[in-house]
Amino acid sequence: MLFDSFSSRIQPFLNNMKTVLFYRDFRRFQGGHLKVWDYFNHVMHSYSYRPKIYFSKRTVWDDTNPWLKLKDQALTSWNPSDADILFLGGKDWLILHKNQRKKSPIPVINYVQHVRHADPNEDLYSFLEYKAIRICVSEEVASAIEKTGKVNGPVFPIPNGINLQDLPHPIDPSEKEIDVLIAALKQPELGLQILRKFHAPGRQIKILTASMPRPDYLNTVHKAKVVVFLPDYREGFYLPAIEGMALGALVVCPDCIGNRSFCYDNDNCLMPDYNLESILCALDSVLHIDGSKKDRMITRAYETADRYSIKKERESFLEILEKINHVWEKM
Repeated sequence: MLFDSFSSRIQPFLNNMKTVLFYRDFRRFQGGHLKVWDYFNHVMHSYSYRPKIYFSKRTVWDDTNPWLKLKDQALTSWNPSDADILFLGGKDWLILHKNQRKKSPIPVINYVQHVRHADPNEDLYSFLEYKAIRICVSEEVASAIEKTGKVNGPVFPIPNGINLQDLPHPIDPSEKEIDVLIAALKQPELGLQILRKFHAPGRQIKILTASMPRPDYLNTVHKAKVVVFLPDYREGFYLPAIEGMALGALVVCPDCIGNRSFCYDNDNCLMPDYNLESILCALDSVLHIDGSKKDRMITRAYETADRYSIKKERESFLEILEKINHVWEKM
């Protein structure tokens, strides 16, 4: 009876909430999917909106899919006319009819995660002409797309945030089992070259070249004293480097554009040029770093990770969401 009474009181409130419609084509786990999952959860924290999502027929439903537990709640058909706002990332524009892309009757939030959107040789570039409120994962991405002169609508940079509560609790370096971890999931060949050429007798060295369940990946990084991250040569943000900092590792991460706002060479990490010799030199340097500098770098890394919280990301997004109709009408 008490639950029925509560349901009857809250139902009118739920009926008045507007819908943000998401779309995903989930064929394998990628960081981009993880961030859309974060934004899906941000909407759930709104008092005015609720998220709904439709998945492609090709979507893989395994334990790497963040929406696995919500599978039964996924929409069975794609009906953008039933939504109040569309949330589109990457190539999600293609789910819309061409006329809908050119002139959407409802606000469109376009989540831009990569500097590739600013490259005229990329398919993503053509989407910039469509009217949308664009949220970029970094200042670097925002600057890149604005410089094209092709962007149709306002651009809001919201740096990626991480949920520190989801990470293993940092442990003392003396408890870490791996001396050097080479995180080469995106650059396996380069990772293997580093492994072959890097000489560190008596050191425990491990390399990651294939995808694994996220908890296993984070636990592996958690056990490493030094982590060499090998991102793509161009990234929109590159969250793994911040995760490494949050887990108390000495981070080596070459410049990949999207990490320039949080990776500071010889401050919170080592940031070599992106070539084999520079990375090997940085690795040799970090293994012979004196204790006081090591402690200082790890402290600075923790401070950096704290600045990129999921809470700040959520607050920034919900602020935009609450005034979205006003922004859309002015466009």
